Amino acid sequence: MKQGRPSKVEQLQIERKLRPYFEKMLTPSLTARETRINVKTVKKYYKIWYDEITYSEHPDFIKRSKITISNANIALDNQLSKLYKLQAIHERQIEYIIKQNNEMPDLDNNIYKTGILLIEKISDLVLKKTNLTTTPTADVTLYNEIKEYTIENGTA
Repeated sequence: MKQGRPSKVEQLQIERKLRPYFEKMLTPSLTARETRINVKTVKKYYKIWYDEITYSEHPDFIKRSKITISNANIALDNQLSKLYKLQAIHERQIEYIIKQNNEMPDLDNNIYKTGILLIEKISDLVLKKTNLTTTPTADVTLYNEIKEYTIENGTA
């Protein structure tokens, strides 16, 4: 590859070559190896695109973050509700089998595996919901970092 600044056409070709890697969130070093473009050049383009995204999202970023968290919580609630209903149906099926046979079903029966799977999935979603809900939003994190910085540097 020739030395020096690429022409406008060459810059456009580089952008077209790198953009798919950026959109797949691949690291600059991997992208450089795959495309055989200098890693510094890849980092330069990645920075331009990150800055564009940051600038375009900045004004409403915190508001959008809170809305996204709220929407995710609603989606998790809906899925949890469905899982709890399935768990109730599953428990009624076990009770029915016990009444029919006057004994507990075989441990080899898939009914136990299904019950355990439901418990695991419910637990996973509850944990995800808890993590999502208790993780501070960007505005709270930024406020705390500024507060910590001012205390450490005696400017409070």
